[in-house]
Amino acid sequence: MEKEIQQANTSLDFYNMKAARIEDQLRFCSDQVQKLGEERFQKSVSLENTQKRLSDMRRSSHQANESLEDSQFKIERSRAALLELQIEIERERFKKKRIEEELEVARRKVVLLQAKTEGNSMIERLQEELREYREILKCSICLDRPKEVVITKCYHLFCNPCVHKVTENRHRKCPVCAASFGANDVKPVYI
Repeated sequence: MEKEIQQANTSLDFYNMKAARIEDQLRFCSDQVQKLGEERFQKSVSLENTQKRLSDMRRSSHQANESLEDSQFKIERSRAALLELQIEIERERFKKKRIEEELEVARRKVVLLQAKTEGNSMIERLQEELREYREILKCSICLDRPKEVVITKCYHLFCNPCVHKVTENRHRKCPVCAASFGANDVKPVYI
């Protein structure tokens, strides 16, 4: 019996040891369960935050899509308005061109009518110009004969008799600018 008690004690010790091990394992498992519970809580909080952000992003995306659609609608309206304006501008250009052509025809008519009514005054102006040009061609000394020679030192023009009188003098100077010249500096000019 002693042996059985001893065996029972040994078994009891063995079972106590096993029980202690199982308790350790149970504590370890409960720690693991507690850690997993905390992780699960943190993950659920993180999941809720992520779901909130996803919801916000969906709302923001929806608003952006609405804004994009609104902008596209406005762009289409603006394009249509621009096309209408371009058509209107083209019409106005055509009208302007037509008016300019009519104005040019009217100006030509006015010029023709003025030429008919002012024919006499035009002839008078031309005659006046002709008198001025003839005066330019006359000698600036005698104011009578046409210019025939040039003094090559200063390029002033005179009639031959007036320059001949000046060359006969000892002090030969141009009557206009008083530049000295010699007999060889007088050349004929054909106007």
